[in-house]
Amino acid sequence: MINAASLEAIKKAKFSKNFIKPLYDSYCFSNIPQTVKNLLLDEKKPALPLDVFGSLPQSYDKVIVFVIDSFGWKFFEKYSEKYSFLQHIKKNAVVSKLTTQYPPTTAAEMTTLHTGLAVGQSGVYEWFYYEPLVDAVIAPLLFSFAGKRVRDNLLATGIEPKKFFPIQTIYKDLQKNGIPSYVFQDVEYAYSPYCQVIFEGAGVSPYSTLSEAITNLTEKTLNDSGKGYYFLYFDKIDKKAHRYGSHTQQFESEVDVLFYTLEKLLKNLQGKLKNTLFIMTADHGHADIDPATTIYLNEHYPKVKQWMKTSKNGEPIVAAGSCRNMYLHIKEDNLDEAQKFLQQELNGKGEVYKVVDLIKQNFYASSSVELSKTFLDRVGNLVILCYSNQSVWWYEKDKFEIKYHGHHGSMTPDEMETIFACLPL
Repeated sequence: MINAASLEAIKKAKFSKNFIKPLYDSYCFSNIPQTVKNLLLDEKKPALPLDVFGSLPQSYDKVIVFVIDSFGWKFFEKYSEKYSFLQHIKKNAVVSKLTTQYPPTTAAEMTTLHTGLAVGQSGVYEWFYYEPLVDAVIAPLLFSFAGKRVRDNLLATGIEPKKFFPIQTIYKDLQKNGIPSYVFQDVEYAYSPYCQVIFEGAGVSPYSTLSEAITNLTEKTLNDSGKGYYFLYFDKIDKKAHRYGSHTQQFESEVDVLFYTLEKLLKNLQGKLKNTLFIMTADHGHADIDPATTIYLNEHYPKVKQWMKTSKNGEPIVAAGSCRNMYLHIKEDNLDEAQKFLQQELNGKGEVYKVVDLIKQNFYASSSVELSKTFLDRVGNLVILCYSNQSVWWYEKDKFEIKYHGHHGSMTPDEMETIFACLPL
């Protein structure tokens, strides 16, 4: 069943002609953590609207959350009749459309899902952002300096990972109430510095393949007699969309593998668990681009470099955000000039906003939430929001250059609209 109320709410969530805004107070990805706690702890705190459950119960012994990175609403619509698993979801689950937070990035959304903090609270807002602790742009999930090709080189700074990430987690909250949590994560980074902080309070089960993860999840849920929270994250759809684009055979093949494997999960669990809810969601959608058309600011508009704030070593603070939503750290005296110039030059390619104006319009958290100093200290003061198929970035060979055919981070519906499906098992 499709939740028509969610479709209507997001249809009205317009921001300019090309973009939509996050619905933090209703149908937003940021409300999933509290929704999970409400289901397991019988809490009644503000979360997703109750119609996301239709006529289903709102209290469970076990909750399984399966996150498919990048599999936003447009992909659900595209494939919902192709695979028997999605046909089953469409017929037997309650399927709602949500907005992501802004920006629609893995760093922002997954940090929220693990901590319960909106992006404007956690401060982990993009793949790349300026980190005052090291006076440089970093890749937080890789725990490395931006542009470096190795993971975890921030460890060499001697600053412990807990200084970089929020220490509040949904798993510790559940643990305090006697409910264990289990995270099934790719072995490549299951014990990364980021994950070690953000998973605190949960048991971690690394996996190499999706079939392994599904098998481990199945065994765990069937063998556990008490209450529990089970979280599985799958990133291969996102990886193929980035590298090849979403209109390619490589992407289609990965989607095949995903949903044929999920049929196994459904077969193994359906009707064998009591009082258990399966939730399928995605952290964001995706937008295809052509790397050959990327506009590199420092090459196309060299004067921009003189407006940039610099680190203590005199280097411009670049490149923050992504090529779909590039964040600039502009000297305050040049902010108006930079916005006017870039909006004029990028006319038809995207829109340029002062971050303070987006903050005033509650793009980073609900109006009831105070943004953290951590977030405000990290975020740039000007952002370029790209239209569909467009990309803007900074060029430094082998450090900052666009080679992939898919990205996300802007406010287009393809990137901001996602899915929340509830299926009782």
